[in-house]
Amino acid sequence: MKIDDNAIITLNIKWLLQAGVLCAALVYGYLQVEWRIQELERSMSITNEEIASLFDKHIIDESQAREKLEERVSFYEKELNINPFSWNKKKKKK
Repeated sequence: MKIDDNAIITLNIKWLLQAGVLCAALVYGYLQVEWRIQELERSMSITNEEIASLFDKHIIDESQAREKLEERVSFYEKELNINPFSWNKKKKKK
């Protein structure tokens, strides 16, 4: 095998431009996907924070409503004696 200075490498300019455009399109597509994922992650974190704050707000509202309901129930239990078994007890105590 003989290697000399007459080695000729031919590059097709059209092929080289197509390969460059393909690489640029692949890089651009990859960056678009990365930017989209980052934007979705940001929006998910914001949404999770909003959900957590709304959840806390609803827990507080529910506990306040439950306290009011317990107060009403205790009032009605004291004022209106609906239990028929306790009617005889009141009559016996009098």
